[in-house]
Amino acid sequence: MSEHMNELPVIQKSSQDEKKSSACDGCETKGCCGALGIRAGAEKEEVYRNLTIYLILLVVIVVGAYILKNLMSLVLS
Repeated sequence: MSEHMNELPVIQKSSQDEKKSSACDGCETKGCCGALGIRAGAEKEEVYRNLTIYLILLVVIVVGAYILKNLMSLVLS
């Protein structure tokens, strides 16, 4: 009976020949190592674009929080 049963893939032990995957192998084949979407070896234009997007988002969040704070102060006063 046990000859006809297969082991679950989760229980099978990996062979020594298999490549150990790291956390960087998750996204497609390029990997996604690096902070905030900036990969090692990325082009300068890509890095500048990402940083510009993050700075614009920061400005929008800060200005939005300031406006919301002022609106809430007006309503509660």
